[in-house]
Amino acid sequence: MIRLINHKIYKRFLYSIFTACFLVCIFENLAAQKPYYFHTIHSHGLSLTAGRTVKLNYMHQLTHVRQFKLSGAYIYDSYSQDRNKIKAQIYNMNFQFQYQVIYNKNFFLNMALGFGGYHLYSKDLLNIKHSEWSVNFVTGVQAEFYIKKNDLALTLDYDIFYMPWGKIYEILHVPTVGLTFFLF
Repeated sequence: MIRLINHKIYKRFLYSIFTACFLVCIFENLAAQKPYYFHTIHSHGLSLTAGRTVKLNYMHQLTHVRQFKLSGAYIYDSYSQDRNKIKAQIYNMNFQFQYQVIYNKNFFLNMALGFGGYHLYSKDLLNIKHSEWSVNFVTGVQAEFYIKKNDLALTLDYDIFYMPWGKIYEILHVPTVGLTFFLF
């Protein structure tokens, strides 16, 4: 019963984040300030972030408040289920549209919404192996704090992967932190 309630809470949380991202995408022109100095049109960014995950992002600025983001991630996870210990490796590639939500001097907060695919490989103590390829959806938040204007930013990424057809994971949280280099 408790697991069912938690599952419902996760689904409601995920739906509310997807709805918030969708609303930000629709009303992107409501931003009070257009931060031209930091995110110039057609600039490119390359970020390397890590946590329990190693993630490489390529970002292309489409407008002052919207970016296209191509994200590749390697995720390692291990957990215990009763006496069994399961180790999983996930290779993920996502296409996202990222929208600026907050801008204050050299701090940016962005929300992203996208889709992609993943390959999962897992193994347990009894050497039972599982491999799957599937489609996933992603939503997330990215915070950028510019260390050097137009060149270097400290980046915090928090992505939520929704894997509706996965046999091991349905929702996966991926927090990472790293640096972003901007190219013009």
